[in-house]
Amino acid sequence: MLDEARRTKHPARIAAAAALAAAIVIITALFVKPYLGMADNGDFFREIHNPGLYDLNETYEDRHFDYYNRIYGVREYPYDSNTAFISSLSLFIRGAIGADLLLTGDNRFDMRAIAALYAALFLAAIYLIVRQAAERLTAAGAAAAALIAVFVLADTGYTAYFSSFYGEPASYVLLLLTMALLMRLPELDRRSAGWLAAWVAAAGLFAAAKQQNAPAGILLALLGLRAAFLYQSRRLRRLAIGGAAAVAAVSVLTYGLMSDDIKHINQYHAVTRGILQNTEHPERDLQEIGLDPKFAVLAGTTYYDKYQLEPVESELMQEEFYSKFGYLALLRYYALHADRAIDKLNEAASHAYQIRPTAMGNYEKSAGREPGAKSSFFSGWSSLKQQLFPGTFRFIVLFYAVFYGGLAYLYVAAWRGRRRADQFRLEALALPGLIGLSQLGVSFLGAGDADLAKHLFLYNVCFDLMFGLMAGWVAHKIMQRLRLRGKAGKTKWKSKSSISGSSSLPS
Repeated sequence: MLDEARRTKHPARIAAAAALAAAIVIITALFVKPYLGMADNGDFFREIHNPGLYDLNETYEDRHFDYYNRIYGVREYPYDSNTAFISSLSLFIRGAIGADLLLTGDNRFDMRAIAALYAALFLAAIYLIVRQAAERLTAAGAAAAALIAVFVLADTGYTAYFSSFYGEPASYVLLLLTMALLMRLPELDRRSAGWLAAWVAAAGLFAAAKQQNAPAGILLALLGLRAAFLYQSRRLRRLAIGGAAAVAAVSVLTYGLMSDDIKHINQYHAVTRGILQNTEHPERDLQEIGLDPKFAVLAGTTYYDKYQLEPVESELMQEEFYSKFGYLALLRYYALHADRAIDKLNEAASHAYQIRPTAMGNYEKSAGREPGAKSSFFSGWSSLKQQLFPGTFRFIVLFYAVFYGGLAYLYVAAWRGRRRADQFRLEALALPGLIGLSQLGVSFLGAGDADLAKHLFLYNVCFDLMFGLMAGWVAHKIMQRLRLRGKAGKTKWKSKSSISGSSSLPS
């Protein structure tokens, strides 16, 4: 731990500067022409149908993949809900629709309304993250942390998602907020229960953003329960326990209430883009998971294909495909065929550092760019990481070993020093790695190689958090070493024979 005298004296200013820099990047990317966003891969309909939005484009080509559509129609009388799909994303969409109609009243929804909502939460997260770092580092270390946070987290590969109806941007900003608030929990007293309530809200909304987040929600609930034992105040302890129970309940409900259409999409791709992809024995593999070998003709197809050999929700598919297997059958298959499991993990790893899916464009059609064109604006990190890190599962194992080895070393030191708050924070820092690793396995198990970059989005977020922590720690140690060398008079221009420590260079 740093001495108080060596810590930066203005952590709030450094945090505010980082948030301002990130705001400039986001405003330039999303709110100044040409507006950037993320094209629809077919997922938008289930999110916007019930709130009353509809796509204004008439053709399949204009609606999907190639171009980002910024303007949507607003129905005068929204449809009644026809699905049990539960997601906190619907809260963001409805809130953005309400704000847009309040400001314009033109029955047209501009995607920038929801982008502004995500951006506000993101900037709050950046401020809290950098301030947490700045409160524990020297001014130089805090500045380095701020630069890393903006360069990595404000990358257009992430922020372009803000102008979309995907669950990824909600997951992104809420995970950042959750982690930032989680690091503050050990410091709370009974007068600051609002911070605990904010953490419960962020963690619960994160768990409900996507069904894929539900397991992470359970881990967050366990950390919330762990935090309860740090408090002397009974009121705070009860609030922490109740909040942890609420986050766990939301996680269970989010997963348990997954609608059939989402299950079917995942099941379809788990077979056609997973089990059947690159196999030498398609008929045998289908029989092993309980399916008729005739479905081998679906190999390589996707649920969203414009032209389909068999309608994906036909009676035949309902009775002979979706109802015949589940995730246990898939787990058993990969357990019995470890070579294929390793191949799939390596395939997932080869896409693990690609933040933006290649299939979806970032520009509106009116911008005059090529179909599916990607923006290069402030994308240094998303471009660099694809070149910097080997796309193999072996590298991931090595990276995790280094990261968790460092955490274990610091944890032992905190335990010996009886620094309970630091122990909790180190336990919290172990969470992103667990979330990321689970996403890597679930990506091919749940949906094969369909939209791997999109399904590995949360892995990218967690990897970047881990890498940022490591880079920040290394920068801090280098600066600390240089400071100590300077104080000891060991600069490279000192004479080895000098006793006084004065320079022996001629004037």
